[in-house]
Amino acid sequence: MAPSLPAYAVPDVEPVGGAAGLPRVSYFGDQLATCAAVTAVLDRLPAVLTMIEDCGGQGPLTVTRADLCAQLSVGTSDGLNWGLSFDDEVGLLVQPNYVPPSPESDPGDPLEAALAAQPDVDLAYHYDREYFEVRMARVHRADEMLARWLDAIITAHREFARRRGIDLPY
Repeated sequence: MAPSLPAYAVPDVEPVGGAAGLPRVSYFGDQLATCAAVTAVLDRLPAVLTMIEDCGGQGPLTVTRADLCAQLSVGTSDGLNWGLSFDDEVGLLVQPNYVPPSPESDPGDPLEAALAAQPDVDLAYHYDREYFEVRMARVHRADEMLARWLDAIITAHREFARRRGIDLPY
């Protein structure tokens, strides 16, 4: 008999992290992109997101919804305490040249704030450049957490643009 997955694992989707018999599960965003909670958020996003700031004179860079999902990951050992991460390209949407809070940095962290403002979030912490820790008030499944992660990213993207005086077309 195969070991049963914990309540926070996504049925019929093999986690990329964790070992048999251990409670840890991790998923890449593209593994969960077809789950209902995730598609509901993706359907509200434009097909292509544009970076807010020019990166190295290359002109505006863009990220498709599929690319966005492929660059995200979520993981937990208990369904309450989550690690959420993204690759460099996603960081360019919400925090180019991010440095830990300093007198010269933007006031507040739009991505941390977007996570913290969501229902059932007890704590959101920007642990490292591309890694966040979130403690939930109740157990959530990985696809629900990815949907929340995507929602926070687009909220932070819009806030980052607003702070720069940029009107996004979406």
